[in-house]
Amino acid sequence: MSSNLDHVLYGRLNCTDDEKENNAYQFARTYKDNLDGFLNYMRESDFSVMTGYRESWDFIRQGSHSLERHTNLGMKLRRTPEKITDGSLPADS
Repeated sequence: MSSNLDHVLYGRLNCTDDEKENNAYQFARTYKDNLDGFLNYMRESDFSVMTGYRESWDFIRQGSHSLERHTNLGMKLRRTPEKITDGSLPADS
């Protein structure tokens, strides 16, 4: 990810502990019942680097990109078609 989670998820740097907690609660409220919205946010935002694993790290290592707002986490997130109710992972995970 970028320099820190707050930077990627909220576009904010150097948050206080109270701000981090408030941001986390707001993020949870926004996406707790909206998996598709969360996946879109992580995969399709301007900070998402979705070029392939090696290429994404090459990009993030170039210049000052590692200090900018970027993440390649979205490449690992996908919507599974089957509903999981017992806490287990799908067979192909």
